[in-house]
Amino acid sequence: MKIVDPSTAALVTDDHPTGALGLRHLSQGRAGTADNFMMVLAENLGHFEMVRHRHNFDQFRFCIRGDMKMGPHRTLREGHLGYFPEGTPYGPQDDPQGQLALVVQFGGASGYGYMNMEQYRAGRASLSKSGRFEGPVYIRELGGGRLKKTFSINAIWEEAIGKKMLLPAPRYDEPIFMNPRAYRWVPLEGFETVFRKQLGVFSERETMAEMWSLRQGATHAFGADLAIRLLFVLEGQGKTHNAQLKAHFAVHLDPNEAIDITADCEMTLLSFTLPIVVDGTWTKPGEDAEEPVADESVTESA
Repeated sequence: MKIVDPSTAALVTDDHPTGALGLRHLSQGRAGTADNFMMVLAENLGHFEMVRHRHNFDQFRFCIRGDMKMGPHRTLREGHLGYFPEGTPYGPQDDPQGQLALVVQFGGASGYGYMNMEQYRAGRASLSKSGRFEGPVYIRELGGGRLKKTFSINAIWEEAIGKKMLLPAPRYDEPIFMNPRAYRWVPLEGFETVFRKQLGVFSERETMAEMWSLRQGATHAFGADLAIRLLFVLEGQGKTHNAQLKAHFAVHLDPNEAIDITADCEMTLLSFTLPIVVDGTWTKPGEDAEEPVADESVTESA
């Protein structure tokens, strides 16, 4: 179990290819596993632009402050949650300074896993010796005036992981945006002071996003599942295991770990449940994964 106060997390400004994001790393999983993940607070420190693209991992984004443009006629609003599935393209993005979001990136049901930040930084440093990064693109000179362009995250993946990147066939044709305010609070059976909103369950992995509301004085036990559980305090404060929990604190529970949280005042939490990716017994998908295109800026028809 890990409890993180975001005020103790350093603001890192060079862990994103645009250079416009400031990240506070809250937690991460184990490198080399299909279940690896990263949870960060991401703040736009300048004009943020990103081409239309796709990933070989899953992603959740919750807009804490400001709206975020995710493509033509697609905006993730303040207070809304977005699920960005592996293999599904989105963008281009174009946002001014100021937005703040909780971002959770994690290995999807494909089993490709997720590259942690140490691997990312090592891969980027290695590639910098033989080429250069320009925004989201990595450029290597081949001689004779010829250039090889690769979407930077893809090039870094191959350098760090040591194998060709493959992008799974998309399960969903576009990201899924959820408006939690449109959901009703459902009381937990047997409790009058604990309420839940199930926002969605996704893919054959059954990844789940929820919101929980604890009235003042209420206690609820989270976790003890065969899954990674990530909790984020949206509002209010409480306590657990003699530790205080305040707004924007994060909790990381590994499989079969549990935690009791007691609300000092009305408390709202965002919860992500990431079940273990089963390998060896699940069948292959009916559509094959594919290699990324040249600079992985995906066309609207992709």
